[in-house]
Amino acid sequence: MGKYEQVIERARKFGLPVAEYEFRDTKKSPAPDPPFLIYFCSEDQNTTDAENVKIRKINGSIELYTDRTPDHDLECRIERDILFDIDFHKTTAPIQSENMYQTAYDFTVTQKLKIK
Repeated sequence: MGKYEQVIERARKFGLPVAEYEFRDTKKSPAPDPPFLIYFCSEDQNTTDAENVKIRKINGSIELYTDRTPDHDLECRIERDILFDIDFHKTTAPIQSENMYQTAYDFTVTQKLKIK
């Protein structure tokens, strides 16, 4: 399991509802009330080197959505329990139309993939 997958696995075990990209609000499965987490990523792969190793750069994001105000205690727990071993850039912004706050944690991890 690569570093990105480890971070996402920790997010899944954190105790909040979590989804990749978005929650789909349906009658059978309504979107959860905040707080909840969303995650997604983009990837760049470099060519294989002489030892058949590809370099995979993953730009990931985990977003915390809270109701009405930022939750600084919850943010501290995320930083301590999910993101403790990676560098990240944190941004908090209101979402006026939803009466929520978004705290985004953007990070980059590099993984080596051995090609057989």
